[in-house]
Amino acid sequence: MSDDEGEVYAYSDDEGSDVDYAYGSDEDQDEQDHEIVNSYYEGEEFMQQNQLPEALEKMERVVGVAAERGGDDLRWCFKGLECIVMLLFKLGEPEKMLAAYERLLCYTSAVTRNESTDAINSVLDTISGATGSIVAQTYAKTLASTEGNERLHFTTMIRQAKAYLAQGDLKEVGRVIERLHQLCRNPDGSDDESKATYLMEVYALEISYCTHTCDMARMKEILPRTLKLNAAVSDPRIMGIIREEGGKLHMRQCQWSDAYSEFNEGFRAYQEAGNSRAKQCLKYAALSNILANSSINPFAATEAKVYQDDREVMAMMELRIAYDANDLPRFERTLEHKPNHILDDSFMAVYIEELRRRMREQVLLSITQPYSKMTLAHVAKELRLSREEIESLLVDLILDKRIKGQIDQIGGFVLLRPEGRSSSGKHAALARWADALQAGTGSGKCDEGEELLAAISSSLFAPFMSTTAAS
Repeated sequence: MSDDEGEVYAYSDDEGSDVDYAYGSDEDQDEQDHEIVNSYYEGEEFMQQNQLPEALEKMERVVGVAAERGGDDLRWCFKGLECIVMLLFKLGEPEKMLAAYERLLCYTSAVTRNESTDAINSVLDTISGATGSIVAQTYAKTLASTEGNERLHFTTMIRQAKAYLAQGDLKEVGRVIERLHQLCRNPDGSDDESKATYLMEVYALEISYCTHTCDMARMKEILPRTLKLNAAVSDPRIMGIIREEGGKLHMRQCQWSDAYSEFNEGFRAYQEAGNSRAKQCLKYAALSNILANSSINPFAATEAKVYQDDREVMAMMELRIAYDANDLPRFERTLEHKPNHILDDSFMAVYIEELRRRMREQVLLSITQPYSKMTLAHVAKELRLSREEIESLLVDLILDKRIKGQIDQIGGFVLLRPEGRSSSGKHAALARWADALQAGTGSGKCDEGEELLAAISSSLFAPFMSTTAAS
């Protein structure tokens, strides 16, 4: 090989002219490389400073130079277009934004699959709060371009349904869910369990849809299927949604213990996935825990201690402490304190009165414990309720067998029977008395029957002679 091989020369047509080495083209290429890179990062800096027009100008320069050069530089064209799409959306230029997005999708082959997925997700995140046709058009363009990428196509449809759900467009949500189910079915119409992960995502979405449409019958049908697939799918992001919605279903059916179990599992799943819904699920677990009269402290778990300094979680802890201490004034203050945001939660607001009732029942049980007879007026004064409300509470507690007693509405008092003086014991004593009397009639001996009569009389009237609370 000669020493000159591999070098490029430029010769003049004139004989004897000087020889010029053609190194200038490499220098021009380096300048263009620097221009693309510098323009891109300058544009990013303008974006961070919220100087959107200046950022847009820089990114358009990146796309113009990179598209002209082609080859490996198309990667910079893709990155620049991603920024342009988001800038145009923020600048309120929906038509230009859609045109730029369509162009971006044409360059997905210039980058890796992960890079294109991240870019598409970034764009969809950007428009997530938008309303109107721009959302539908953006998703339509995305779905059309991702048909060859099954996973991305599926997740895009999931996101589309969630976007419609957030907008309250339930008709479109139902339509997308049906299409998603078609992707996960066998030819005979049954669920394709080989696509368990996809199925769980569809069911999680459908459960949220049932919550919005109040279709509890459909939700009851879906939940057992999710538990069947739970062994095959361990994605905490999906299980968090399913467990939370399952807890809400149990709450609507007043199955407080089951609701607590579901919310607690949902909290753990969200916590594992790093989902911000973990805090909300913990609050719901605390709510259902009190309604279930559970002695378990939901804040004692290691996972829950992460939120011990959060104001809203601390408020729920305060409710639990007041409940355990039978401190009704403290309980009410915590509920009503606006910075705690307890009453602002639309889901929790439905159960606030039930929560108050549970607290009043707890206090009522506490104040009636030492007495065998109390006036209704005294109980009403202690709980700051009307006599009618006190009677209602007492009736529920008696029917639930949490209090053994009777209400005398005419006399205006409640008679509380201690365990040792239950009616069943009296009935047994009466039976023994009758047997003794029958036996004594034939022998002329009635002393034992008379002694038993005295014992029964004492048992029957003892509650009225016990300590009575002052009105």
